[in-house]
Amino acid sequence: MADQPDSVLEVVSLNPLPALILELPSERIVDASPAAVEMFSPQDGELIGRNFESFTTDAPSDALEVLIAGRLEGYETTRHFRVSERSTIQAQVWVRAIGEEIPPRHVLVVIVEDGGPPGGVRAPLPEDFNALIGTTDVNLRIERVHSDAEALVGNVPEGLIGQTLFGIVHPDDLARLMWALAQATSTGKGVALHVHVNNATEQARLCQMLLLPMDPPPSSAFALFSFEDSNGSPDSDVEPSLGETRGSDLLDISRDLASLTEAQVPGILELSSRELEVVTRLLAGKRVPAIAEALFVSQSTVRNHLSSVFRKLNVQSQQELIDLLVFRRDNAPDDK
Repeated sequence: MADQPDSVLEVVSLNPLPALILELPSERIVDASPAAVEMFSPQDGELIGRNFESFTTDAPSDALEVLIAGRLEGYETTRHFRVSERSTIQAQVWVRAIGEEIPPRHVLVVIVEDGGPPGGVRAPLPEDFNALIGTTDVNLRIERVHSDAEALVGNVPEGLIGQTLFGIVHPDDLARLMWALAQATSTGKGVALHVHVNNATEQARLCQMLLLPMDPPPSSAFALFSFEDSNGSPDSDVEPSLGETRGSDLLDISRDLASLTEAQVPGILELSSRELEVVTRLLAGKRVPAIAEALFVSQSTVRNHLSSVFRKLNVQSQQELIDLLVFRRDNAPDDK
């Protein structure tokens, strides 16, 4: 894959999850991680050159055709894979276009078995990684947004509540957003696209947007994060891929806590994306050492995030935090 940046090849070669680069439209495998080779275990030991669909037992998502047409940069789907002569597995798959060509020549595929580790590409993100996370109602008006808003859109979270999702996206990208919303609603799966996000204090910023459908449709959970460099262009093909899989985790977090309002848990909307990651892993039964390892940060950094969460939610301990959120979440009125 000499025509691919070293950063993309590194995502594949060092990925502990099954990861592949496919040539389009043939879906011929042109690069594969060791985990992918182990997962599919071809008899001759060679994946390169094989057709991706020869290892599946179901039809590809219609979203692939939309991606090839240039209307999406990526999507999430469920596929069934043949891993031996008698065995098949079900897995979640993130597919993402590589490069800026339309139609794209290659896609990155990351596979996460059901019940497997969350988070897609397991690689560290910059400490200053910011994500704008929120949910919309059925009219696509933003009804909650977490506190990393000002870095991306130049506005405080409270200033975004009640705006439509279309209102924060540059007019030139509205058609792409409508395609993505339609795809997410019709498939029930996540999609990814690039959009320029309006910023109150500077020029529109190029961002990756992820959308996950919620009930009732077309309400959605969404995440936005920038991958511009100092020259105003995408850093590299790998950076959106890393952010996309981390962003998928953040969307799940936002959806899981969507029933909690500021009135029920004062301060809940002040939590940053990093703090939400820590809180959700804590609710899943993880402790500080395991959380630090999963997020590629030090234990002291995790404790600092927890201290900030304690202050914002007015609790004194991890157990008090768990009791508060679990009780409020489980007893929240079902008004969706």
